[in-house]
Amino acid sequence: MNKPWIAAVVAAFLSLPVAAQQSAVVELAGAWVRALPPTQTNTAAYLTLTNRGDTGITIVGASADLAGKVEFHTAREIDGYMHMEQLQDLPVAAGQSLQLAPGGTHLMLLGLARMPLSGETVHLCLELATGHEVCTVAEVRKTAGIMQAHIYHERQQK
Repeated sequence: MNKPWIAAVVAAFLSLPVAAQQSAVVELAGAWVRALPPTQTNTAAYLTLTNRGDTGITIVGASADLAGKVEFHTAREIDGYMHMEQLQDLPVAAGQSLQLAPGGTHLMLLGLARMPLSGETVHLCLELATGHEVCTVAEVRKTAGIMQAHIYHERQQK
C-alpha cells in the first residue's frame, strides 16, 4: 500500500475544518460605499473587520464587482496636511477589529465601470493571506460632508 498517498489524503481531510474555521472567524459589518457624481471614476468603501480568531490575520487583496481594481489606502497627516498613501496589506491581531472609515484607512475602488447610485449595493470581497475570501454586500450612500483631502486624493487617482 502507498503510505505517502494515504498520508496526503488524511492531511487534506484534516485541513478542511481549518479552512472552514479560518473564514468563520473573520466578520465584516457596516459596509458602505460612498456615492459620488457620475463623472468620477473612483470612490471609497468602508466597513469594520473583526478577527474573532485566536491568531492574527492579514488582508492581502480586495475586489469589488464594479471596480477594475481595489487598493488599501490610509490618510496620514504630514507637516499639517492630510496625505493619502497606499498600503500593501491590512494586518488584524487576534480578537481585534479594524475600522475602515472616512479620514483613515479605507478601500479605494478604482476604475469603476460606472458610479453606483445611492441605495444600490456593491459586492466586496477581502482576500486573506491564507488564500481564503470573505465577502459582503455594501450599501451605496451619499455623505453630507466629504473631506477635502479625499477629494484631492481621488482627483490624483484619475
